[in-house]
Amino acid sequence: MSASTLTQTAQRVVDAYNAWSIDQIMAFRSEDCIQEILPTSMNVPPQNNTQHEAHQRMIAPFFTNFHLVVLEQTVDESAKKVTLWAKATADTVVGPYANEYVIALHMNEAGDRVVLVREFVDSGFAGPFFGKLRGHMMAAAGGKGGPAEH
Repeated sequence: MSASTLTQTAQRVVDAYNAWSIDQIMAFRSEDCIQEILPTSMNVPPQNNTQHEAHQRMIAPFFTNFHLVVLEQTVDESAKKVTLWAKATADTVVGPYANEYVIALHMNEAGDRVVLVREFVDSGFAGPFFGKLRGHMMAAAGGKGGPAEH
């Protein structure tokens, strides 16, 4: 495992989200990958792959033109971790999406799979935005369901 491998895996993550493809988003994850949405004040429980895929499939239809831009990247080869400071924009059914993230990608020994995603979101934006999206989804579904903040 090298810094280059870690960087390539991180780029696969960014490319998957920019493609807005659930299959690609899930492809870089290890079998036992966990996704944490932080800060903990967001009250979003950690998600295993099954839960994360279900979440992505639930919200994906409501987003178009999703674009993730990495502003800064730090590679820690000894910890097998890449940290990204990024911004994402998209068009959605409830208005423009413009979130800021710090995403820590913890990799497996080979550096080619992500075993843990710690995704820090702009809670000032994400909380109200996903509340509005949840309301839209519940109205569309006759009052059932809605996404966790992300």
